[in-house]
Amino acid sequence: MSHHHDDHEHDDHDDDHEHDDDHDGHHGNPADEHDKLHLEIHRAVDELGKYAIDINVDAPMGVSKKTVLKFLDDLMVAVTKSCMDNGADLVGHVKSFFSNDDGSIMCSIVDHRIPTRIKDQFNSETIYKARFMLHVIVHGIWDDHVRESTLEVLDGVFGKWNIPYEITADHYDTEKSIAHHG
Repeated sequence: MSHHHDDHEHDDHDDDHEHDDDHDGHHGNPADEHDKLHLEIHRAVDELGKYAIDINVDAPMGVSKKTVLKFLDDLMVAVTKSCMDNGADLVGHVKSFFSNDDGSIMCSIVDHRIPTRIKDQFNSETIYKARFMLHVIVHGIWDDHVRESTLEVLDGVFGKWNIPYEITADHYDTEKSIAHHG
């Protein structure tokens, strides 16, 4: 008998209470719309895939600066195009910095259909060792896809110009990427 009494009072009371809250207080669209808008704004701001990589170039036979300049242009275009082919819809920036004690070559690209901007401040015609840093920021795909898009063309372009390389640092933000997927 006590059980029945509890059920009855408890149910009625909770039902009424929930009914008020759900249907009057929270069912109104403004809160939902606000959440949706907030999410869209967040995505618009945050939908930039980023990836950076450091590479050591060690070419005992030496590579001419002319070849390096052509290689850099080729690589910049290939990486940018790869990101676009894999779903990016806008290039934030793709920049690279090729340097050693003889100077540096800076490259940047904002659209793979427009020639790479190259700032050559290199004082040697032959390059044996260099550090190469590549930064890719694009809109529309997450970090892991930017990374895949970049890595899938690296080998081919380095190989095409016969430039030996070793990846020394892969700046890939795993946590951020995982958070985006789930």
